[in-house]
Amino acid sequence: MPNADEFSEYPAKELLAAIVDSSDDAILSKNLDGIITSWNLGAERLLGFTRAEAIGSPISIMIPPDKGAQEAQILERLKKGERIDHFETTRLCKSGRAIDVSLTISPIKNSNGKVVGASSVIRDITGLKLAARQLAEEKQRLQVTLASIGDGVIVTDEHGRVTFLNPVAQELTGWKAQEAQSQPLDSIFSIVNEKSRRKVENPATRALQDNVTVGLANHTVLVGKHGRECAIDDCAAPIRDGAGIPTGVVLVFREVTEHRNAQAAKARLAAIVESSDDAIVSKDLDGRIISWNKGAERIFGYTAEEAVGRHISMIIPPDHLQEEPEILQRLRRAERVDHFETVRMSKSGSRVEVSLTISPILDAEGTVVGASKIARNISDRKKAERELSALTYRVTSILESINEGFMSFNQAWQFTYVNPRAATMLRLKAEEVIGKTLWETLPQLAETEFKAEHEKSM
Repeated sequence: MPNADEFSEYPAKELLAAIVDSSDDAILSKNLDGIITSWNLGAERLLGFTRAEAIGSPISIMIPPDKGAQEAQILERLKKGERIDHFETTRLCKSGRAIDVSLTISPIKNSNGKVVGASSVIRDITGLKLAARQLAEEKQRLQVTLASIGDGVIVTDEHGRVTFLNPVAQELTGWKAQEAQSQPLDSIFSIVNEKSRRKVENPATRALQDNVTVGLANHTVLVGKHGRECAIDDCAAPIRDGAGIPTGVVLVFREVTEHRNAQAAKARLAAIVESSDDAIVSKDLDGRIISWNKGAERIFGYTAEEAVGRHISMIIPPDHLQEEPEILQRLRRAERVDHFETVRMSKSGSRVEVSLTISPILDAEGTVVGASKIARNISDRKKAERELSALTYRVTSILESINEGFMSFNQAWQFTYVNPRAATMLRLKAEEVIGKTLWETLPQLAETEFKAEHEKSM
């Protein structure tokens, strides 16, 4: 095994080439005519073309027909010496499948400073795009849920201006959703004490100011737009972003006489988080850090001067130290460790959730002399998943606890969800209903005009 001094004499260009080849991202270069001049193993894995197939071919082999104009624009910018950061687009694999990617394109200059080509780093963001679409769909489903529950729901922005009213809120306040949009909440939700007739402090105002959930005092009356009054019970809760800062408030209320035993509905909307640059680090087989890129500085907080020469355990939490010997054993066998999710520690002591790809670095004779690590910060994604799970749980809990029947159907009118109250009303167990059509569950509807209209619309 080479010692640290022997490793330090490892040719810099070959070390960088080994790191590039071990990258999970596609890294390639092209000349100003758009001809590919280099192609790493990450590009082979991501796009399917081998080096032999790619080098010498035009870059258009991986550009969809509808993106052809982009290449001409990119080449013009590169000739001016411009760098193109995090450009999201699509590229074609050898199989013809289009994938979502994030590109960073930089000009390559010769010793005289003349632009002679470009390097591209291509990151597959198909999974992130899919997650974003799933989060958007979940958000839409949650908004539909809020619109369909039996309590009144009003949502505001951070300035206390209305952004959403569900049908029950519209009925109780007398305001249509379009009329209430962007109006101050106090104009829409006017409440007074039932006995003194004095104006009551709006709980949403305090929820925003103090960043806490606030319940309404007893004997509160809602005065609607047209003077209709009803005794209500409610609560207001702040909607927080990923940093815990209030970005709005959700107000849930009900007419006490009709919903005395119902619990207030609560809702949170989830945020989508952006990914950060990856950390690329190399180490010898004793675990000593050999190289440390800017991504590692951003993620872990240590500069290259602080990190190089130190043991990799400086970023490994005590409860994860057992991972390093196992990883080193696999590397000595020239094994690659793909997408290993774990936790690492920054200079400040905070824990960072990461996805690691660890690859052996080989010398000219094929001997393993070290390893490269690509650490992708997935803390935001993990946090978003936990928040989404918690949000879904809370919405489901609301539906499970309200004293009204709630059912949802797919386009074929098959039950997809039945809450306990609805199951009681149907005199069936939820598991007996899910997947069955409305007509199978309630045969008396089979010959109604309602079903006929449904079949006509199909």
